[in-house]
Amino acid sequence: MLLRCVESLGQLIPHQYFEITIVVCDNNNQPMAAELLTSVQAAAQHPVEYVHEAKAGIPFARNAALQTARSLTPNWIAFVDDDEVLDPNWLVEMAEAIQNWPAEIYHGWTQSTPEDLDAPWAFHRPKNKRASGAVMATAGTDNVLFSTKAVDGLMFDEALRFSGGEDLDFFYRATDRGAKIVWVPTAIARESTPLSRLSFQYQVRRAYSVANVQAYISRKRLGARRAITKTTPKAFGRLLGGIAGTLGSSFMLLVNQHRGRQMLLSSAKKVASSIGLLRGVNMKLGNIYQKIDGS
Repeated sequence: MLLRCVESLGQLIPHQYFEITIVVCDNNNQPMAAELLTSVQAAAQHPVEYVHEAKAGIPFARNAALQTARSLTPNWIAFVDDDEVLDPNWLVEMAEAIQNWPAEIYHGWTQSTPEDLDAPWAFHRPKNKRASGAVMATAGTDNVLFSTKAVDGLMFDEALRFSGGEDLDFFYRATDRGAKIVWVPTAIARESTPLSRLSFQYQVRRAYSVANVQAYISRKRLGARRAITKTTPKAFGRLLGGIAGTLGSSFMLLVNQHRGRQMLLSSAKKVASSIGLLRGVNMKLGNIYQKIDGS
């Protein structure tokens, strides 16, 4: 995965605004083998800074990468995941976005496509739901470019060790103190969702995890009273919708298997999401990323 990602960085169309240095953070027990690191450096076509973070957990890796990047004193820092590839015009699109929409943070579109389009629970297809230049409250680190000054002093919350959401929390804190995030759907990263994440069980678990960490972050930002007031009605609404949908899917499965499975998955995700919201607002985090695919 990493080599394909780095190769795509090496194939980016240059732009006069940017000179590129690639930071690779290795979040494994043992450092990367010398042969692989040599291959990465050869594929990059740009200077490579390698950092090894042995402590397991995505926030630790992101903080190590962030601190390494900061040590190079750049104006801009970008994050992408190692299972993604960037389109060659990614840098050009980001540069145009900077000209068109003044902001501190630019969030590109990561297009996730199922590894097996015919898998029984693979219903997701890439679809852009926002207009170019739309302002966002937060962002992920899967495809983002941000001003170093906008996140000065900020670090990823290591309490979110295996739960995910440390990126959303990070950029919420940036916008809470005045930074602006803009949506750039033409700056595209592509990834293939592996079969292990296309199962019914994983997708339901992920729905729980996403809602769980969103509610946790909401309580961090808003305090207990406001977060509980905001979250509780939403949780019970999803629970009722999920129960109703499950009953409906039982009938639909008799009429149309594909549509019935789709309804059943959606309903199960709503139920899981409702539970995740209630646990998250009570500061109970999950651990969906304790084991990472490919690690």
